[in-house]
Amino acid sequence: MAGSYSRRTFLGQAGLACAGPWIVPAHVLGRAGHVPPSEQIVLGAIGLGFAWDTGLASPDTRLVAVCDVQRDRREHAVRVVDQHYGNHDCRGYNDFREVLTRDDIDAVYIATPDHWHALITLAAARAGKDIYCQKPLTHTVAEGKAVVEAVRRHGVVLQHGTQHRSEWAFNAARELIRGGYLGELKTIHLGLPAGAQLPPQPIEPVPEGFDYDLWLGPAPWAPYTTRRCLGVHSWYFISDYCVGYIAGWGVHHLDSAQHGLGADDTGPLRIRSQAIFPEDGLYDTPIHYRVDFDYADGVTIICTDVMDGGWSQGAGIHPDRIRQVHGDAFGRHTFGVRFEGTEGSLFVWRGGRLDTKPESLRQIVAHDAPRAESPNTTLDHFQNWVDCIRTRRDPAASVEIGHRATTLCNLGTISMVLGRELDWDPVREVFPRDDEANRLLAGPMRSPWHL
Repeated sequence: MAGSYSRRTFLGQAGLACAGPWIVPAHVLGRAGHVPPSEQIVLGAIGLGFAWDTGLASPDTRLVAVCDVQRDRREHAVRVVDQHYGNHDCRGYNDFREVLTRDDIDAVYIATPDHWHALITLAAARAGKDIYCQKPLTHTVAEGKAVVEAVRRHGVVLQHGTQHRSEWAFNAARELIRGGYLGELKTIHLGLPAGAQLPPQPIEPVPEGFDYDLWLGPAPWAPYTTRRCLGVHSWYFISDYCVGYIAGWGVHHLDSAQHGLGADDTGPLRIRSQAIFPEDGLYDTPIHYRVDFDYADGVTIICTDVMDGGWSQGAGIHPDRIRQVHGDAFGRHTFGVRFEGTEGSLFVWRGGRLDTKPESLRQIVAHDAPRAESPNTTLDHFQNWVDCIRTRRDPAASVEIGHRATTLCNLGTISMVLGRELDWDPVREVFPRDDEANRLLAGPMRSPWHL
């Protein structure tokens, strides 16, 4: 699967054998657990966000290019990669389009801010590159539909970064639910992080070595300020780049809910919401929220922030105000995913946590439980992608699965923004007879960027 880079290197080394005796290193022959370079998948990382370096931990991949619009970050990544491999083969790029022109690169790992996911994924698919795209898949529903079409048209393998799909506990939960062990499924409760608010920020000079215009890309132009795009989760709370934690974290839980419900190929019929938004300042995505998704089979997914949990600290709104405005209607739940049926319930979370009522339900799937749950589910999910690149099968979180889960994030956001209940047609992927809501399924892109 490797590109010409690995094959040229391998053949060049082999050619030295003609000059005299040569001891071939084990990693070249693929011995001692090594994968020979000619069989490795050559990888580029575009955007040095979450887990960009996962490919370094897999013997099946070789990372040869890193791309980021922040020079210091990019140069640091090059050093990390070169140190890992003990060479100077990694190249750094400012513009993702240069990475995609390299014929030797087979696949790309995309970890940019959300507003870039669609355009880079589309370009990668057109270039014939297999894709691991961090969550959420896209920033709008229209982008998601375009990505699904492009991935299928060009025959590339896309893994969405909802790694719960590759963890035992979540798959065991689905087995119990779909096997009818909870009786008739009624509700799915999701606890998510709260948002945040930030006072207006001063306009600042763009730091040297930061291509701010390319960072903005398709988003509207805005004056530079540090908290807009640099620092921990800064852009998460600005709607031009992300719809907030309902996507930044919620897409994991919403995907797990769809998985357990058996609704990977559909969606809700109705969306109801309540939300509190910042009154001013840089951040404009919901701080506290509840969204209910009603499905055709009578199941409701109830998605709320965990106001009193660690994730919500710093949100800046006192709990008394929430109760004053909304009473107990938000009905918050523990951070994680809880399925409730007529005959039982279960709570599932990372690290192999699977709590059931009655407790005996867990024993039904316990025989498949690993002795020690993997400490790196992201790597397991990455390896699933790699395996599927070789077989050309759909990975655990295919492009359609990623699109459906991401769509839930956007539907909830649209309902919160409009402040009203919405009907949804999951087949046509439109709001029936609701032009105002349908206009929010897509967003404008700053020239020259477009789908």
